[in-house]
Amino acid sequence: MADKIPAALSADGFERARLFAGATITLSVVSTLIFGARIYTRIRPLYRLGWDDYIISVAYVFIVVDWAVLFAAVPWVFSGDIAHLTLADVENSFKLAIIAEPIWAVCMASIKISLAFMMLRFLHRSDTWRRFLYFMIAIQLITAIYGTISQLLQCIPLRAAWDFLGVVPAKCWSKYAQRVSISCVSAVNVLTDIVFSLLPITFLRKIQRPLRERILIGSLMALGLFASATSIVKTIAVSKLGTSKDPTAEGITVGMWACVEEQVAFIAACIPCLKSPFQRFLAHFGLVNFTNRNSSDLGNAVRITSLPAGTVEGQSEENILPTHAVVTKTDETGVAEVRMEEIVSGKDSPRNNAHWEEENEHAHDDSWGRKRGSGGSMDV
Repeated sequence: MADKIPAALSADGFERARLFAGATITLSVVSTLIFGARIYTRIRPLYRLGWDDYIISVAYVFIVVDWAVLFAAVPWVFSGDIAHLTLADVENSFKLAIIAEPIWAVCMASIKISLAFMMLRFLHRSDTWRRFLYFMIAIQLITAIYGTISQLLQCIPLRAAWDFLGVVPAKCWSKYAQRVSISCVSAVNVLTDIVFSLLPITFLRKIQRPLRERILIGSLMALGLFASATSIVKTIAVSKLGTSKDPTAEGITVGMWACVEEQVAFIAACIPCLKSPFQRFLAHFGLVNFTNRNSSDLGNAVRITSLPAGTVEGQSEENILPTHAVVTKTDETGVAEVRMEEIVSGKDSPRNNAHWEEENEHAHDDSWGRKRGSGGSMDV
């Protein structure tokens, strides 16, 4: 019966659908590129994927599925053929939107849990922070479970949720109860976004890195505040559900902001892992100079320019903190760098000894040649 009842879509609803398509397609392309760059830097030249990478990969799958389901709810957005829409088409759109909501809940939880595991790699020595991060993980799991169950139980049977004709006998939550439930979940997401965005401040001021680099790291991780902003906008859109005369336009708006929220949160979770490429990009255009070398007149002195935040095996040099300490040997003529991973793997090994001896020999020869060329002498 519903397939024979025409359903006129308002011009406002159609424009919102086009805005949804344009915004989400753009963000999908950006998130895919950033996710690919993150995984690439984690497997090249060494395979260094951790729990945070695996979980964010799960989140990416849910993002793609959620976007595809929501996009299928507005198949007419490109054709523009809205004159022949029926009530059955509108009901199908609402059904797909309801299916997408549990997927969104799991996706958001996966993103936040990935961030928590990333933080654990740098704060694992502190029992207090470790307990706090596990507490945050528990909150995300509870929120995802509640969000899924609440959507599946909003009507019994569920198909009554998209039955506009009211032919299915069912018991459903009121529109007010649905708005309150979704708003509570959104409030949790806003608060956790803020917590994860500001949490790096607790350890950035303690690590021994240049101020400009710490500012860059903090700025990259604070991108999660944009996800908080989109979540607030979505919460405002949710509060208007069932209060206007155009429920289709309302649903499209909520779906768009839900999709934007998860994609912005995903991008914000991946960008900190691209600190090194981002530094090189800024340095290439002369925007920022992160060079932190200096010469020394103390002979063969050893200087630590990067302190490891944890074990060598558990971190990545592309991540928000340096993976390996870079040991710099300096003399009066030059600078030579040796990766700490080589020293840790066997500081007394022939390979390391040969490396140090070779560097000393080159430095000695360069110094001898320069002093002879300037008319000076050198006692050996």
